[in-house]
Amino acid sequence: MEKGRRGRPSAEDTLARQRHLLGVARGIFIARGYRGTTMEEVASAAGVTKKTLYAWHQDKERLFHQCVIYGALRFPNLRPDSADDVRTALVDYALALHVELAREDSSGLGMLFMREGQEFPELAKLVQRPHHDYLLMPLAQFLTKHGMEEEGRTERAALFINMALSPLHNKMMLGMDLPSDDAMRRHAEICVDLFSALAEKENRTV
Repeated sequence: MEKGRRGRPSAEDTLARQRHLLGVARGIFIARGYRGTTMEEVASAAGVTKKTLYAWHQDKERLFHQCVIYGALRFPNLRPDSADDVRTALVDYALALHVELAREDSSGLGMLFMREGQEFPELAKLVQRPHHDYLLMPLAQFLTKHGMEEEGRTERAALFINMALSPLHNKMMLGMDLPSDDAMRRHAEICVDLFSALAEKENRTV
């Protein structure tokens, strides 16, 4: 709690408190929904004053945006030069991405957007930009490096992500069970092989 703190907190301490607040806020958004979440409740649950919360995040929309980015920063990192074995790198990436987005707080925010996106159209840009910057672009850069995506484009990266996450989408939209770890690895391998064959075929026709 803020009461009882003496002196100016260090930058490291402030950053830790900000991260804690975002984790708390994500949980409240998931439990209450966007409409039902209040800044006052977030401040109280995170142990900060409303003044501090509003100093860090001017309103609920900006707070939600930072909650999305907080999760996007956990996406697996697939640098263009991260591996010589492209197939293994993509399989491992697909598995890591599925694990991250299947986490309760990540999938919970996804479900929130599906429920309330039409009521609050401003949520779309708050979700789409981090999706582009932290997910699509890094993958597209890796694929471009290995001749599997056209320079400056993201269509194949989007296709690969949709293929890789189809079990999670089936759970969210159809209530289907997630596959076992072994089945998920097999799914990732199939996705990579199909995607690689498609990319090779398209490259030959260009």
